[in-house]
Amino acid sequence: MQENEKRILIAVLLTVLIIVFYDYFFMPKPENISIKSVNQTTKLVPNLSSIENTHIQNNKNMTANINSNDLDVSISLTDGTIKNLLLKTYKQDNKYINLADPNAKIGLFYTQFEDSALQKKSLEGQYNVDIKKHNGATIVLLTKAVGDIKIIKRYVFKNYGIVFETNVYKNDQSLNAKYSLLLNENFGKSSKDSHVGAVALINDKIKTDKDIGQIEKLTWIALEDKYFCVALYDNTLLSGGFKEIDSNKYIYVNLNTNSSIYSFAGPKSSSIISAYDPKLDRIVRFGTFGFIGKPLLYVLKYLYSIVGNYGLAIILLTFFIRLIFYPLTYKSFKSMKAMANLQPQLKELQLKYKGKPELLNKSTMELYKKHKVNPLGGCLPILIQIPVFIALYNVLLNAIELRHAPFIFWITDLSAKDPYYITPIIMGLTMFIQQKLSPSTLDPMQAKIMLFLPIIFTIMFMGFPSGLVLYWIANNVFTIIQQLIDTRIIQAKAKAK
Repeated sequence: MQENEKRILIAVLLTVLIIVFYDYFFMPKPENISIKSVNQTTKLVPNLSSIENTHIQNNKNMTANINSNDLDVSISLTDGTIKNLLLKTYKQDNKYINLADPNAKIGLFYTQFEDSALQKKSLEGQYNVDIKKHNGATIVLLTKAVGDIKIIKRYVFKNYGIVFETNVYKNDQSLNAKYSLLLNENFGKSSKDSHVGAVALINDKIKTDKDIGQIEKLTWIALEDKYFCVALYDNTLLSGGFKEIDSNKYIYVNLNTNSSIYSFAGPKSSSIISAYDPKLDRIVRFGTFGFIGKPLLYVLKYLYSIVGNYGLAIILLTFFIRLIFYPLTYKSFKSMKAMANLQPQLKELQLKYKGKPELLNKSTMELYKKHKVNPLGGCLPILIQIPVFIALYNVLLNAIELRHAPFIFWITDLSAKDPYYITPIIMGLTMFIQQKLSPSTLDPMQAKIMLFLPIIFTIMFMGFPSGLVLYWIANNVFTIIQQLIDTRIIQAKAKAK
């Protein structure tokens, strides 16, 4: 049983390491918009292949600039697409975050009509633009007349919300034309530790990129990077999907003219997104244990509202988690301490029953029973805590709330690595101290190997966000304090007996 305990301890440690490495290296509320969408009729899938044969002018002078409260938008007057979609409350390198690629073949909100003749006319000429303000919203009306066809596109911008609709008239008579509304994938900032691309909620399941396919019933579909997204959603189920044509990738929904579609373009923050559509909140994901991660983020934000510093909020949250798990960690520490005290007697039994495994196991179990020691007692409490630690790890790695959030002195962005690597070194030192204070049942060779772990973790954490490293430091410090307190309690109880 002694060897089993060693294997379990090492397995737990390796499991945490694998999860950390895999997640990091391989994983990919404002006011509601008051405009109601029109009920959509049955939608068919238009032919998207003609996109490749479309020639779109990219004259930067042929754009209309719209400055709403949270968005700064440039709309092409040739095809009515969004060429620039700037978030005025978020910056990168002193520039507003742009959720559109101005050099992409097509812009955001590109309309691909099923009727090829209508599609051709939609790209001729230039739109006239009319911009109005109403109840905090910016309304943009684009109008184009080509022969007997008139096309009217309408955008409504309010906070991070966009409502879009297209109407077509022939000889002043409304046409019911089918079209696909497309978003180009090249919109955001790439990140090695998060998914970048298409994501959709289909049958209450999250799917990404090619797994989306062409779907008749999807709840919402979006483009995302680590912190931001552009999503299409509605009150009813949509048809649409993900399409790749000659290395160009698109998401799309199928619509009819005279109908509207909602869009959200902004930060992946639950408190903001849920104000637009509660189901869209599912785009904020924190891994397998996200159902634990979201409540932890809520508590973290609450603590921030009190102390006004996310670094301090992380330390307080770590303290409260340690406090909640104290009974379990105390039980684990006590069990490991008892196992460590039995090591001399276990070695005597190993020498006495060398080559007699059955007698050795029997005598070992009798020794455990006599001293009321559970060989698994040190592992099970740790296993119970692992989901919480993994969930918090993912929150601190991905939550937009920590983006550009300062802590103290040189740490000006908790979502970025420590520029001077001071916190990873402190983390390694606290991990070493914690190891030295922890009871060990490992043989001298195994113990020496385990001493390399603080060095490995220090090197690994040099590239991690400083908020995550701060959590690990706080957790190590609180563990060291708890170990010192627990040791005194155990010694006091032993003397009392």
